[in-house]
Amino acid sequence: MMRKYLCLLPLLLLCLTANAQGSAAAAINLKQAETLKFGMLALGVWALINILISSIKLTKSSRNRRYFFQMNIYWNIVNLIIAGGSLYYTLSVDAGARTLPETVDYHQWVLKLLYLSIGLDLAFLMLAAYMKEKSLSSPRAEQYLGYGQSITLQALFLLMLDIVLVVLLEGHSEQLLRLLQ
Repeated sequence: MMRKYLCLLPLLLLCLTANAQGSAAAAINLKQAETLKFGMLALGVWALINILISSIKLTKSSRNRRYFFQMNIYWNIVNLIIAGGSLYYTLSVDAGARTLPETVDYHQWVLKLLYLSIGLDLAFLMLAAYMKEKSLSSPRAEQYLGYGQSITLQALFLLMLDIVLVVLLEGHSEQLLRLLQ
């Protein structure tokens, strides 16, 4: 009789190990979802504040400041759409239900997206520098200068946000590696 139960012991241990990995993956998924939720809320609040302030200031501005506030509005409408869509996805998906392979895939996808975003932020900073330089010799100097200043502000905020999110999410990478070993 005892021999039957001893034969089941390895199976029981295997199930407990799989369950421990699953709950550890679920914990990582929930932390990652909270991090992304924080990031998208920060982006959404930033966008709303920018749209509100820029809309008010736009009515009282002239010259390059007018273009600065115009670009802030345009840029942050896009930010608001990105934040809203990302928040909707994050809140509508049960992050804790992902399997370990799905967790690893999703984690890598999010990090790749953030690294791409950092690259775009740097490209936007170069575009802003180009626009400021172009404003020195263009008949549309005010427009180039205002747009360049706005893009600089927005790209710097996005760069800081993306770097913070990458640093926070890279901490989960170590936990995932330990689960895979």
